[in-house]
Amino acid sequence: MAERETRDIIVIGGGSAAFEAAIAAKTAGGERVVVLEKAPEPEFGGNARYSHTGFRFAHAGKDEIAEFVPGFDKATFERMHIPAYTRDDFLADLNRVTENRIDPLLAAAFVDNSNAAVHWMKDIGVEWEPEKTITVGDKLYMEPGINIHPIGGGLGMLLKLREIALKLGVEVRYDSRVRALHGNERRLEGVRVSGPDGEYDLFARSIICCSGGFQASPEMRARYLGSNTDFVRVRGSKHNTGEVLKMMIELGARTAGHWQGAHMTPIDSAAPPFETPAMEGGRGNSMNRYDYCWGITVNQLGQRFYDEGEAKHSYTYAKTGRAVLAQPGGAAYQLYDQNGVDLFRHGRDYPATVFEAPTIAELAKKIGVEPAVLVHTVEEFNAACRKDVAMDARKLDGKCTVGLAQKKSNWAEPLVRGPFRAYPVTTGVTFTFGGLAVDTQAQVLNTSFQPIRGLYASGDVVGLFFHNYPSCTGQTRNAVFSYLAGRNAAAFRN
Repeated sequence: MAERETRDIIVIGGGSAAFEAAIAAKTAGGERVVVLEKAPEPEFGGNARYSHTGFRFAHAGKDEIAEFVPGFDKATFERMHIPAYTRDDFLADLNRVTENRIDPLLAAAFVDNSNAAVHWMKDIGVEWEPEKTITVGDKLYMEPGINIHPIGGGLGMLLKLREIALKLGVEVRYDSRVRALHGNERRLEGVRVSGPDGEYDLFARSIICCSGGFQASPEMRARYLGSNTDFVRVRGSKHNTGEVLKMMIELGARTAGHWQGAHMTPIDSAAPPFETPAMEGGRGNSMNRYDYCWGITVNQLGQRFYDEGEAKHSYTYAKTGRAVLAQPGGAAYQLYDQNGVDLFRHGRDYPATVFEAPTIAELAKKIGVEPAVLVHTVEEFNAACRKDVAMDARKLDGKCTVGLAQKKSNWAEPLVRGPFRAYPVTTGVTFTFGGLAVDTQAQVLNTSFQPIRGLYASGDVVGLFFHNYPSCTGQTRNAVFSYLAGRNAAAFRN
């Protein structure tokens, strides 16, 4: 192998953001585009490989969504309630869940480009199907703004994106780790690559960094995310360990986003340390436990500790894992009666660790919680549920608890219909919120707030979110900033 090579555009990473950036660069005139994937080929794809990869984007409603699912069963589609999700809706959701910390210029660029970016994905060949639904009467309801995901989920999307990239002539190198950068805080010119046949230098006029976050590094989690985060489970790729992010910062790149924040969700207590498996057909991650809105959650002492009905799950699930982590042993139990189970969207047919019993006292014995305490918690919750407000799973119904120190704000329905179930959960981290600062054209900025010439970024390596994030914005962010990065990288000249 030559010790020095030259290409037009280098893409660091091999996940959805990387392939989208490579495709955008190639179709915008980039002649020699190479993707450097740290993982071996059987493990390529980053976090998307383990996700169903939903997309939240601004759209005009049902007629527009129909353009994405032309082959879907028309009778079923007609039953779906799909209102418009406007620019203002999307911005309001981003600002609310990030507690108004998100960069307003980046947020506006993200939202304003979201529709075009997802349509671009459709146009290049990605195929779609409707999201999961809740049945209420004869209508099918979805979370606001989350209406489609790629057929085959994350892995299906990755395989399609790779197929498109290869047909366009993009070169993909697996087991190719970037171990050094050539350049400084003003200009990045190339990288040092450790490949299966040895090390070499690779130079290009433009580089797009899509190397992911640092969530798979226990050391970096402990350093930035806080107490006990070094032993949380990692829902996504074991290869996202943050080395390239650290190199970029040492080079002089500015940081952004919430460095003590991460996407942390409740997952099955039996989840493996890394790479929780996706369901067949891309229907979701088999270890997700996202139906907590329809029941209550208790810690190992049998006590509730957060508002399970604060909002729709898509606005709370990414921070709920943090709440679980703060409990004794970093563990909790999601409790449901059969009324709650009937409302499941995410876990009805998933393989799960689950305990069932005809009474709460017997269920407590099975999960190792003091029966008297758990019975008291459930009885106190049941008595506090408002009876003058009807339960309505379609919306924030205001059916709350009254008089409890730990309120449930919506869907507070008494647990009375046995048999009762308990799902033991722990915390899973998906991606980290701290990363590189970029401008509205996906250029990486240095610590003097100036673009580093020739360097662009997209994906989890970009610092964008704070505290929390609205479900399914990560993949849309990838599409938006990868499209911008690819086109701008192709146009860049020294």
